[in-house]
Amino acid sequence: MNCTNCKVSNPDGSEHCFNCGARLGDTAPKIAKPPVRTKHVESERREEAKILASIDIGGTPLIITESYVSFGMMRLNCGEITGIRYGVYKSYVNGIRTSRSYAIWLTDGRSSVEIECATFMTGSSTVEARYRQAINALYPTVMAGLLQSFLLNLESGAAFQVGNVLFDRKGLHHTDSLGSITKGIFGAWASLAGGPSADQREHRYKYMPWSEFTGHGFGDGLIHIYRLPKQQWASFTLRDTWNAVCLGPLFDFLREDNRMYTLMEH
Repeated sequence: MNCTNCKVSNPDGSEHCFNCGARLGDTAPKIAKPPVRTKHVESERREEAKILASIDIGGTPLIITESYVSFGMMRLNCGEITGIRYGVYKSYVNGIRTSRSYAIWLTDGRSSVEIECATFMTGSSTVEARYRQAINALYPTVMAGLLQSFLLNLESGAAFQVGNVLFDRKGLHHTDSLGSITKGIFGAWASLAGGPSADQREHRYKYMPWSEFTGHGFGDGLIHIYRLPKQQWASFTLRDTWNAVCLGPLFDFLREDNRMYTLMEH
C-alpha cells in the first residue's frame, strides 16, 4: 500500500509508513475507544507471540517475539519499527580499556529504545553473547521487514533513504552537495591539471547509476559504497546511521541471480 503522505510503498498490513512514520489507511482514521484489557488478557496475548529471545541484561528483561520487542518498560511492535542501528564501541587510554558499548537502537518514528548489552562488572563473553543473540533474533522480526519495504519501493519506482543517500530504481543520490569550499578546491585543481570541472565533480558526487555500482565493504564500523572504477562513493557509520545495517544484506540480495540488472532494465 502507498503512503498518502509521502507516496512511498509499504508492505501490505503495515500500520505506519516506514519512510515518514505517517499512519497508513484513511487520512482521517476513526478514533475508537480502546478496549479494557485485564492482566489475564494481556498475559494470554504475550504467550501467543512466539518468543525468539529472552535475555536478562543487568536485571532488565529483553524480550524479542515475532510481533513485538520489549525492553524494560518500553515496547515496540515489529510491524511498526521504521529504523534499526547497532554497533560496538570501545575506548582505550594507554592500552587500558576505559569504556565499552554494545548497543542496539530501534525506533517506530514516534519513540525509540536503546538496548545496551554491556553492563557493569559483566564479562566480555557474556556481553558479546547477549549482543549476538539479540541481533540474530531481530533479523527475521525487524530487519527482514525493512528489507522487504526497501525492495518493494525499488520495484515500484519509489525511493527510500538511508543517511544522506536516496535510493531509487535509477541509482543512488546524495541529498547534500560537495560544498562551496570543496567545489572551489576541485575547480582550482581542474584548471591547473586539466581534470574534471567542479560541476562534473558535483554531478559525480550527487548521482551514481546502478550500472556504476561495484559493491560494498566494511571497516572500522563503517559500510562503504563503491563505484566504477573502484572508488569510494559514500560511507555510513553502522552504529549511528539508521538502517545502514540493512544495506549489506540488501546489496547481497540484489547482486544474486542478476536481480540488480533486472532492476536497471525497468
